Amino acid sequence: MPNASSKELAELLNGTSTDPHLVVNNISSLTSANSSSVSFYSDKKLKNQLKTCQAGLMILRKEDSNDWKGPSIFVKDPYLAFAIIANFFKKRTDFIAYQDSTALIGNNSIIDKDVYLGPYINIKENANLGKLVTIEGNVSIGSNVSIGSETIIHSQVTIGDNVQIGSNCEIFPGAAIGVDGFGYSQDEKNSWIKIPQIGSVVIYDNVDIGSNTTIDRGALDNTIIKSGVKIDNQVQIGHNCIINENTIIAGCVGIAGSAVIGKNCKIGGAAMILGHLSIAENTTISPGTMITKSIIQEGMKYTSITPFLEHREWLKFAANIKKLDGIDDKKN
Repeated sequence: MPNASSKELAELLNGTSTDPHLVVNNISSLTSANSSSVSFYSDKKLKNQLKTCQAGLMILRKEDSNDWKGPSIFVKDPYLAFAIIANFFKKRTDFIAYQDSTALIGNNSIIDKDVYLGPYINIKENANLGKLVTIEGNVSIGSNVSIGSETIIHSQVTIGDNVQIGSNCEIFPGAAIGVDGFGYSQDEKNSWIKIPQIGSVVIYDNVDIGSNTTIDRGALDNTIIKSGVKIDNQVQIGHNCIINENTIIAGCVGIAGSAVIGKNCKIGGAAMILGHLSIAENTTISPGTMITKSIIQEGMKYTSITPFLEHREWLKFAANIKKLDGIDDKKN
């Protein structure tokens, strides 16, 4: 990693440095730091680790300064500072442009000269890859795909036709973006007739998509993931969904087609959201919760984790619970 001065880091964090000329070259935990490291202290439970920490520079709150006598940067939120510094060091790492001889690139594609293309990549026609894009090995990219600058596509990712991906995104191994949505219509013989999925997926800037997550292409209109959205591993997002800015979605969440999730929502692991629902901004959904109707009021938290029952018994149980607290009369 490159060198960085305490002054430089303090300016990045809008913090105050006690030793502006000190230079560090890595970020480490309290237990693994050395004299060239910057570390961070945000929890009193870690005070014993702080006492034996060998870091050359510590990021902490001003009110915790009595716990550390060495060079410091004082900030309001050390954990947030850690995230900013970690990204700073990551981006300062030298980028090496490279195109493996096994990479297949379709006709009429526009590939910036400063990209990394790993082995056994298949890029179809009319692709557009921006500056400092990284595509690791064994990635499949469809026709008419655009990928913005500094986006990283890890190995084994599949990207369907006409997908648009913004700048500074990261898509982790095994994700499938823009594959067919799950759309069928049943005829009079009870056979299922597939509905062609002719929309695509549009991903805005600064979006992270975890390993083995699937984002289906739209049936007619596009599935849309807006700026700042963070999606964990093994998440399913159905066709025509819209996920608005800065929403975060934990692992194994399932969101059925045409759901609209508001800005700044937090969706816990293994939560389920039925199709064609709207979720208000700043909503928190606890892990394992099933959302069966739209949420209108902003800023609320919803939790529903109960023992499983035979379905008819569960319906009685749910009805009785609602009557006990007068929930039946309340509106979201």
